[in-house]
Amino acid sequence: MDVLANYFEFASSRDKIHAKYKVTHRECIILRMIASAFHEGRTLTVSDVIQMKSIASPATSHAALKSLVAKKLIENVSCTKDARVKKLIPTEKAIKLYKELGMLLVKTK
Repeated sequence: MDVLANYFEFASSRDKIHAKYKVTHRECIILRMIASAFHEGRTLTVSDVIQMKSIASPATSHAALKSLVAKKLIENVSCTKDARVKKLIPTEKAIKLYKELGMLLVKTK
């Protein structure tokens, strides 16, 4: 299989996984940032995500965060030092989504 065909097969399969979890493209970007930071031992806050205007406007980012919470892919956890600060934690469901994507990468290699 040539490289382009391999990529298109991967992208199609990735899109099917995203559809299975009902996440939009913007939600995928935000969820990946949250899960990646968490995997590296960091925790993003709602403010961190909303300030990233390169992704979307603050209102659009906030709506995407609310949607990810409703889909049980992230949790808002109040900071112990300041209850106004909300940490964003990926759920087991989100980790499962990324494990499926990781297995897809292994399969297409």
